[in-house]
Amino acid sequence: MLSPEELSRYSRNILLNEVKRNGQEKLKKSVVTVIGAGGLGSPALLYLGAAGVGNIRIIDSDIVDTTNLQRQIIFKHSDIGRSKSESASENLRSLNPYINVEGIQARLNAENAKDLLSGSDLVLEGSDNFDTKFLVNDICVREKTPFITAGVLRFEGMVMGVRPGKDACFRCVYENPPAPEHVPSCADAGVIGSMAGMIGAIQATESIQFLLSDSERDSGLFGKILQVDSKSMEFRTISTARREDCATCGTVH
Repeated sequence: MLSPEELSRYSRNILLNEVKRNGQEKLKKSVVTVIGAGGLGSPALLYLGAAGVGNIRIIDSDIVDTTNLQRQIIFKHSDIGRSKSESASENLRSLNPYINVEGIQARLNAENAKDLLSGSDLVLEGSDNFDTKFLVNDICVREKTPFITAGVLRFEGMVMGVRPGKDACFRCVYENPPAPEHVPSCADAGVIGSMAGMIGAIQATESIQFLLSDSERDSGLFGKILQVDSKSMEFRTISTARREDCATCGTVH
């Protein structure tokens, strides 16, 4: 149930035919796990929390650094040196005291991933490395947990949604992680902060729409990849197809 204070807070959501009171209550009951409170996770977390997603889990092992503040907008200057998971959780609760936020200071790995992602209605992946992206893909597909993965570099970004058993998974498209020397990081190549904000906001918007609808929804970015080039402001959507020989979700091995 929504309290009078929550009804007022979320009134602009509730006015929407796609939300209404029932939808807002559905958001309140939802559980979303966000992997990485960085350039993508920061805006996604703020919008999920502001929208009233009631249970948010933040997984991040890093410490807030000065260089993060150019794009990781959930943090303040006073957070430098603090645990990202702890400070992000605290700042999100400050934004919306009506939601439950759990910060977990851990690096996702093959040993802890299943436990850390369990119970999620949706997982948002916004890490800065392909090993984590493939791990999240493999665990979510195995556990049948929908997820939205995204990446950003320089002036470009991408978002991809996967409903296990229905859509092509991340490994269907990319197969294996590239060699580290072939993939520059934001620390090496740079990134425009607002570009990360744009992609993180898209992740949050798609998440909210997914949580409000049923899992068979065919619109949005599930079963697709959105590629964004902010220099030219070109948005390109590519449909994905499952591979029968995919090592994770295929039927032929």
